[in-house]
Amino acid sequence: MKKLQKISLILFLLIFSIQGWSADKIALTLKARGQTSLKRSNEENFKTGVKPGTSLFNEDQIKTGEDGYAVLVFLDDKTQIKVRENSEMTISGARTTEAISKQIAMQVGTLKAEISPQRKGEFVIATPTSVASVKGTVFWCTSDPVMGDVFYGMSGSIQVTNNESGAVVMVGANETGTSTPDGQVTVETTVEGGAPVDEDDEDTDTSNILRIQLQNEQGDIKDIKIEY
Repeated sequence: MKKLQKISLILFLLIFSIQGWSADKIALTLKARGQTSLKRSNEENFKTGVKPGTSLFNEDQIKTGEDGYAVLVFLDDKTQIKVRENSEMTISGARTTEAISKQIAMQVGTLKAEISPQRKGEFVIATPTSVASVKGTVFWCTSDPVMGDVFYGMSGSIQVTNNESGAVVMVGANETGTSTPDGQVTVETTVEGGAPVDEDDEDTDTSNILRIQLQNEQGDIKDIKIEY
């Protein structure tokens, strides 16, 4: 099992052991480094210094700079979003008794979505050009308001709808789907080396210590260190 998967499982168990810290949060930052900033839904400006373990709430916005990187994990099913450099997106989630209905409004940038099978509804990623709906899959998405979107399917399938034309395509594993602002959509086999590289797959750090910092709405901070 890869290191990040081990960490996610530990964090997932930890989440449910400390639920009292905030019943309203929908996700946490699993990793955060470089130029990474956060804007709360009730705030006007982005604030830098995002740390692992930062709570995320409905309509919070994440932004990364030239060297920024963040990994977000949703609390209900361990779904992960890996946010690459020069990206900006809004994290939305409506809680029900069974699950969190999730949506990423992606303004620009690159992300990798590792979506657990959804117990209720679909996971949606919306960009200025497209809407991608999935129930459980792994894929990359790069989005640019001028050039459009590219979806790289890694497993499962993604339904991509173009906002301009309404055209719908299915993007499967090892396929690349393109959606442009003028309404065009295409699907083709992914060329070797065409998809972005997941830097977590190349992580050679052998440390087995996970350090996270949790903060509640009152600003109280709790540091936790876990050896696994």
